[in-house]
Amino acid sequence: MFFPEWTTANIVFYSFVAALAVTMGASEFFNLIVLQYSKFRKKKGIHPRLGMFMVYFPPVVVALIFAQPYLRSASVTQAIVLGMIVLHFLKRVLESLFLHKYSGPIDLLSALSVSIFYSFVAGTVRYLNASRFAAWDVTFALGLTLFLIGETVNYAHHAILAKLRGNTKDYFIPRGGLFELVVCPHYLFEIIAWAGIVLASRHLFTFIAVIGMTLYLSARSIKTLKWYREKFNDFPENRKSLIPFVF
Repeated sequence: MFFPEWTTANIVFYSFVAALAVTMGASEFFNLIVLQYSKFRKKKGIHPRLGMFMVYFPPVVVALIFAQPYLRSASVTQAIVLGMIVLHFLKRVLESLFLHKYSGPIDLLSALSVSIFYSFVAGTVRYLNASRFAAWDVTFALGLTLFLIGETVNYAHHAILAKLRGNTKDYFIPRGGLFELVVCPHYLFEIIAWAGIVLASRHLFTFIAVIGMTLYLSARSIKTLKWYREKFNDFPENRKSLIPFVF
């Protein structure tokens, strides 16, 4: 059941979430607010490893804190949804600390902005999960499957990038895996993982938040493709931004 009881408070809350999601995507599409990291970073900022830790560790803490009131009595599906959220952000923490090879600093304000958004998502999903949880059925199993596939393939492409970069800070044309077809396969499979969380949790909040993430990552992938084409004269013309052969 995606839709909550439509009280006045819920209407206000979900209207706010929808506005936030649309703003998040539109700001990147129209360059209203550009988060300063990776290829679009400023020349100055904090160490990227610290910045990415600041982005991904707080949501882990927030999710676990919000889960405390019902953790001991949680159903199997509640525990799994909690595990999905924690595993997603914990994986990103470990990748940030031990896998990624960085090219430069990250803007402190950008790191804090993303961290606050992710913490809001993690905390709210955990809060909603206390009273509304999904049954163990085909939809839940599909969600869990998509999550596991998304996280695994996302990690695999992060590992490809790290291996290709080695100890250099230079940029290069990514090769291997789905990088032969799109510039941001790691974005694609992050979206797939979150789609799995949507199906498993079945919260309208999660659905709206993931729409915002999808818009944002789609815009980011378009700009990344443009950046590569401008930087490398020999960049493959048939390579797409996010979805192989399509987009």
